[in-house]
Formats: sequence, structure tokens, C-alpha cells
Amino acid sequence: MKELSLHLLDIAMNSVRGEATKIDIDVMEKPSINIFEFSIKDNGKGIDKEMLHQIKNPFTTSRTTRKVGLGISLMDSTCKLCDGTFDISSEQGVGTKVVATLAYNHIDRPPLGDIATSLMGLFASYDQILFKYKHSYEDNTFLLDLDEIKKVLDGMPLSHPDVYQWTLNYINENINDLKKESDNKLTKTTLDKTK
Repeated sequence: MKELSLHLLDIAMNSVRGEATKIDIDVMEKPSINIFEFSIKDNGKGIDKEMLHQIKNPFTTSRTTRKVGLGISLMDSTCKLCDGTFDISSEQGVGTKVVATLAYNHIDRPPLGDIATSLMGLFASYDQILFKYKHSYEDNTFLLDLDEIKKVLDGMPLSHPDVYQWTLNYINENINDLKKESDNKLTKTTLDKTK
């Protein structure tokens, strides 16, 4: 996969298949300390110990429609290639947490890609799941709680074209604002030091 947003989507789909009713997705970008990290935490049915032990093997999958599962294996390889780690913890009946960490400035780190479109495809397709999305860039954070948005929508689905487009734009604008705020703080700090 050429973009980290597609890896994130693939892993989030595992949470959906694991019958999660709540899924928290966090993306953290900290170029100042050379860290890019994303995590997905769910309250699904969890993974048994035997499967968890073999889960990074591409020839291990719980799906019956195919005999290989490349998503987790590819993400694990990408993290290792980019001086990072890929960890999965799970407890049956409680849920699963996946954390992927990569060196931010590593030449082989895939770009984040179109995270807003990836997320909106997920959110609109699984409207019954309570998603929370948090995106941090340096010290600035944006939190999207779909439960709050659904209350305002009063029954209108996220897949409605107007709602979909508004939420997509809202995510993109807030992520862009995070980066602008950090750039402005950095510029101000640099200027203060030169006085």
C-alpha cells in the first residue's frame, strides 16, 4: 500500500469484522522528535492467543474468503523498514489495540495520503459504529467524535451527500489548521530567539 491512510483503513476494517461497536483512531505526527504514529483501539471480540501469536505471518488470516492476510504483515514490514515498531495487543471479549510507529523523516515512510476520504468511507459505511478520530501535529490536537455529530444530525446518515461532504471538508480543514498553527508557533519562536 502506497499510503498510510490505506493501511489504517485496512486495520480498522479488522475492527469492524471483529464486531466492534466503538473504534478509536489516533494519528500523531511529531516531526520535531521524528515520530509518526497511529493507533486503532476497539471493543470488539478480540483475538485468541494462538492467532495473536501468528498474526504478522502473511499466511495467517481469520477470513474464510482467502488464505492470506497481507495487511498486517505489510504494515509490520513497513514499520521495521522505517525504524519503527508494530504492536498488537488483544483480549478476547474486551477488544484489540494496534499501534504503528515509524520514523517521521525516514525516506521510505509512505505519506499519510488522503486520510479524510479513507475515514469518511469507513464512517459512512458503518454508521452504527461509534468512531472517534484524534489527529495530533506537534502540540496541537483535533478530535472528531462522531457520536456528537450524529446527535446534531438527528437521524440523518453520514452517507447523505451533504453530510458526507461537510464532514470530509471539516476533517481536511482541521488537519490543515493543525499544521498551520504549529508552523506559526515555530516561526514565532524562531523570531523571538533572534530578538
